[in-house]
Amino acid sequence: MDKRILSGCIASLVGLMLFALVGFLFGAKLHHVQATPWGELPLLDLSGVLLSMAVGGAIAGRRYAWYAVGMVALLWAATVFVLISVQPEMALSKVLRFNRLAIGASLLLAWLGAFAGARLGERTRVRRASA
Repeated sequence: MDKRILSGCIASLVGLMLFALVGFLFGAKLHHVQATPWGELPLLDLSGVLLSMAVGGAIAGRRYAWYAVGMVALLWAATVFVLISVQPEMALSKVLRFNRLAIGASLLLAWLGAFAGARLGERTRVRRASA
């Protein structure tokens, strides 16, 4: 892992923490959860994943997309572990069934954000080099 990828990972984690802090400070005003037939989508959290991974991708470059997906997968694994630990009556299958749409959407948006951020960062580096 080179320094650019590490810097992108750090920037993405800081971005995710900032979105969580904003959601905590403003509470229910910003935490709109869109109910769908397949599950619930936390819109602030998903936009935080997309923007944070785009910033990380702009810093880290093309190879960052899989690191972004891995980071989000690790965060979801920790979330599921905490949910099961705090509420023992919740089975793993029940937690995964309730959160499957949010997990899938955040993994997809992590990859998409990192990919788009890498392209944007590449474009700005080319413009700076040619100027």
